[in-house]
Amino acid sequence: MPAELLRTPLDTTALTERIRRREVRRSWRELISAHPEARDVVGTVRRIALAVPTFCAPIGLLAVGLGIADEVADGDTDVATAVVVLSVMGALMAFSWVFCAWAWFRLRRRRPLPRVHHRLARFAAANGMSYSPGPTGTSRDAPFRRRGSLNLYRVLRTPGERGLEFANYEIARATSANTAPAFGGYCALRLPTALPNILLRSEDGPKRPLQTSAELRESQVLSLEGDFDRYFRLYCPAGYERDALYLFTPDVMGRLVDNLRGLDIEIVDDWMYLLSARDLITDQPERWQALAGAVDALDDRIERWARWRDERSAPSRGGGKPHDDHTPTVAAPGRRLRTVWSAGTILTVGFVGLCFVALVVAINLGR
Repeated sequence: MPAELLRTPLDTTALTERIRRREVRRSWRELISAHPEARDVVGTVRRIALAVPTFCAPIGLLAVGLGIADEVADGDTDVATAVVVLSVMGALMAFSWVFCAWAWFRLRRRRPLPRVHHRLARFAAANGMSYSPGPTGTSRDAPFRRRGSLNLYRVLRTPGERGLEFANYEIARATSANTAPAFGGYCALRLPTALPNILLRSEDGPKRPLQTSAELRESQVLSLEGDFDRYFRLYCPAGYERDALYLFTPDVMGRLVDNLRGLDIEIVDDWMYLLSARDLITDQPERWQALAGAVDALDDRIERWARWRDERSAPSRGGGKPHDDHTPTVAAPGRRLRTVWSAGTILTVGFVGLCFVALVVAINLGR
């Protein structure tokens, strides 16, 4: 079972013990020797490139404001055109500033910190896990690769084909159906069989009102029994409502409410993800204890799900990684949830389009 591969209780001594600077320097040299990418030279360049507009944009916005004030004070015949053009430029600059500042802040939290890498490497070794500092890309068989082009940071893995993978991620280029935020963390658990694409979105998680990733169609929401709707919103493909209720029974939901508050849960093929818009992999012991409790809450239920079969699908006879001619599969309608543009994407496209239209109108009026 996946949880047996994660030693419990976790030994978090390495995350809190006192360490000396020379120990950190020595372990950093060893880590760089084994993982040259840990220096994250590209990340440093990106942070510098984002820092320039982040800290210079306010000056530009001030200049635009002064320019508008001067145009109004001069009272020329083309003042309306000048004010509109400057206003559009200021709006686009403010939009770019918010985006750059947000990206710079998230990337800055991923910068190489030898002390943190030292603690995480020792923590991984104490609990039978491998550690890769990143940033690294995803391999063909990586659990999160269908989200798009990824950078993974602080990756910990337990051994074995059905091991666990913990990582912080950045989606550099997302697929059209990706519903995960651009930055976050995940824990991936290999399932004993492929299951329908089901998402339980935590009502306690961080709100993402302006995310630009895809959003799920509300017609796929399934109401849960009892008061579980207060804690999770369950999405399942049309026609798979009975299957979702079979998998997420009241006793399973009770465990999730007790142990997975604030984390989204998504099943994609034979992987289950515990997702967060915040970084999961930190040197904070309480975060790891919470993750261990979440995995432990799911272990025996995951094994029970191995008995599930999709009556709509014929047995697999080639392709993928079948174990035999009767490997269970999921029918096409249940493999992926249906998505639409998110409110953030609509607002972004609408805002840029409105600015373009305003510029065209202002220029034509000024002729």
